Order: sequence, then structure tokens, then C-alpha cells
Amino acid sequence: MRFLKQSTARNLMVFLVDSTDHVTGKTGLTLTVTASKDGAAFAAITPTVTERGTGWYSLALTTAHTDTLGDLALHITGTAADPLDLALQVGDVATTSNIKKNQALANFEFLMTDSTNHQPVTGKTVTCTRSIDGGAFAAGTLANVAEVASGIYRVDFGAGDLNGNAITLRCTATGCDDTLVTLVTAP
Repeated sequence: MRFLKQSTARNLMVFLVDSTDHVTGKTGLTLTVTASKDGAAFAAITPTVTERGTGWYSLALTTAHTDTLGDLALHITGTAADPLDLALQVGDVATTSNIKKNQALANFEFLMTDSTNHQPVTGKTVTCTRSIDGGAFAAGTLANVAEVASGIYRVDFGAGDLNGNAITLRCTATGCDDTLVTLVTAP
């Protein structure tokens, strides 16, 4: 989950894919964005959208978009693109990453859900891989994948697993939705 400081403007990068193959970045879109603040009904918002290429777009969220503490859920659509849903957390203090580049991290927790009803699932053998700065997913030195409780599992990252600016963790198990989490490292 991404964290935003309350009542602070923020540029947010999003990636939209073609609705035919669900992989190729979709360019030339006019985006429609709706938002739910702290569980309220979804309503249209109009951040400035700038296309950055290959399916990437920058949304310039204003202080009016980030003025409410709690969850900020965004639903983003564009013609012939898969819809994109994001959950952000708006807080009253700035959040900085304690996840350091090229430094081991123990007991990182994530949620696994059932692929049928999308509820937390227990008792699974989970396999985790990671992608460093958009590279191919690989096992790396990820270790000690284990269940904590109530659908929450944990994994240990070796220093080499965090040797990049953006690390995407992919966790899979039979009968489960894939879990994808992107970590942004601090220097």
C-alpha cells in the first residue's frame, strides 16, 4: 500500500494495460478517475494526467484529493484498457521507508487469499519470487516463507533481493490469488 501525507499534493504513477492481452501497456488514453475517501461513495475527481509512455501515466493529486485521513481508493479507466484499482493510505504524518536498498529485511508480511472467494486463506505452501527494478521474477535469496496467522504469511529478503529502487514481490500458492507487493527502497 502506498502512503500519502494528508493535504499534500503528490504525483502518482499508474500503469494501464490493453484489455485484449492484459499485458501490453496502453498508450494514448484519456483517463477517467473516481475516488472514495475513507469509505465514502466513489465520486469523479480530475487530477492532471500526463502520459509518460509505454502505458505509464502520472496523476497529479492535489491537496483536495488528499484532504481526508484514511483509505483513498482510486478506480481508473480508459477506453480499451483494463480498469485499475488502487488503495492508498492518507495519514497525518509523512511516511518514510525503513526498507533499505541492499540490506536484508526479515519477517516482511503479506496476505494470501483464496482464488474462489478471495478471502484470507491458511495452511498453504507459498512460493515467493521478486523482480528488481522491472527485471524478470526470480527466487533470489528469499527465505523462511511461513504462515503467521489468519491468511498472513511472512518472508525474509536477503540483501541482494533488495538491490534496487523498486522491488516487486510475487507470492503464489495452489488455489490462491497471486499476491503482488511493490517495495520502494530508501538509500
